[in-house]
Amino acid sequence: MNQRTGLNYELVSAWCGPVFLVTFVIFGGGLGQNLPNPAPSLTAVELADRYAENLEMIRLGFIISLITVVLYLPWTSLLSMQMERIEGSYTVLSKLQLLGGGLTVMVVSFSAMFWVVAGFRPEQSPEVIQMLTDVGWLCIDLQYACTTLQMFAAAFVGLSDTREIKLFPRWVCFLTIWCGISFIPASLTGVLKAGPFAWNGLLSYYIPYACWLGWYSIASYFMLKDVYRRKVLVIEAPGA
Repeated sequence: MNQRTGLNYELVSAWCGPVFLVTFVIFGGGLGQNLPNPAPSLTAVELADRYAENLEMIRLGFIISLITVVLYLPWTSLLSMQMERIEGSYTVLSKLQLLGGGLTVMVVSFSAMFWVVAGFRPEQSPEVIQMLTDVGWLCIDLQYACTTLQMFAAAFVGLSDTREIKLFPRWVCFLTIWCGISFIPASLTGVLKAGPFAWNGLLSYYIPYACWLGWYSIASYFMLKDVYRRKVLVIEAPGA
C-alpha cells in the first residue's frame, strides 16, 4: 500500500469519529428515548408503558446504534497508530488505548442489545422489561473503566509528545484525564435509584456523557488536523 492510499484510510477512520458522535446522539439518545433516560425509580408497569408508547422509535434508535457504534473502532485504531508514532518502540499505552476503545464498543453494544430485547416482546411481563432495562443501564454505567483507561492512555502519551508539532496540546491531555475521572460517580448507579448519582442523575449521566463526547469531539478535531497536515506534506513532496 502506498503512502497516499494509507493516508486516505486514515482520513476515513478520522471522520468515523464525528459520524459516530452524531449517530450516537441522534439514535441512541434521541430516538432511543435516552434524552432524558428512564429513571431507575420507575415501577415495572410505568417502564413497560414507556416502551409501549415509544416502541417503534426505541427499536429503530437502538438497532441503528448497534450498527453505527462500530465506527468507534476505526477511530480508535487510528488514534493508536498516531500514539505509536509518539511512543516509538514502547507502545504499551497505544495498545492499552486500542483495547480500551474495543471494549468500549462492546459495553455500549451490549447495553443497546438489552434495550432492543426489552422492546422485542412488548406484551411480556413488565418485570422482565424492567430487568432488561436495569441490566442495560448497569452494563454501560458500571463498566466505564474501559473507557477511562483508554482516555488516560491517550492523555499520558500526549503529555510525553516532544515533537515540534504535537498531536494534542497539553490542555487537551489534562482535559482528557479530568473527563476520564468524571465517570467515577457512575459507580453508585449500582446501588442508588434516585438523586444525582442514579443512572439518570446529573453526576452519573449528564456530566460524564457530556465529558466523554466532548473529549471525543476535541480529540477528533486534532486527529483530523494531523492527518490533513501529513496529506499536504505528501502532496507537496518532490515527485508526488
